[in-house]
Amino acid sequence: MSDEDIRSEPADDGAFANVSESGSAAGLGIRTGARLLDALLIGIPVSILFGLIGLGPAVSSLLLALLWFGYFAWFETNKGGTFGKQLLGLCVSGQHGGFPSLEVAAKRNVWMLLGLIPVVGGLLSLVAVIVIMVTIYSDAQNLGYHDTFAGARVDVKPA
Repeated sequence: MSDEDIRSEPADDGAFANVSESGSAAGLGIRTGARLLDALLIGIPVSILFGLIGLGPAVSSLLLALLWFGYFAWFETNKGGTFGKQLLGLCVSGQHGGFPSLEVAAKRNVWMLLGLIPVVGGLLSLVAVIVIMVTIYSDAQNLGYHDTFAGARVDVKPA
């Protein structure tokens, strides 16, 4: 399926337009799997690289948070999802269909920057992850708080 197959016209009623004719909302399990794949494919190797080149923990944490945020925002805007999402057949869309704008993708992922706050950033990030997971699990459309905040959704692309 090409990028053009996924894009769609804006919905007139303000509701989410389908990413595809038969795509369905992605649930918590598959979305968590995509996040874990991204950590294995990108996060861990980058962290090891930072350690090998001798960056201290504070600088490594700062750079990793910024790169992680940029990775998610760029891939969602330009490819409809990160490597993990693509491998599992998921696609992020904006409220009117098609890939989200950079603004929407940045809003959807801004919680990742909470870790940059000294002393309490790690705890705030953990709280954000819990809120996101609970809201995805409990929402009828599988929308997390970050999806609702940004005006985005994650769908499973049809086979």
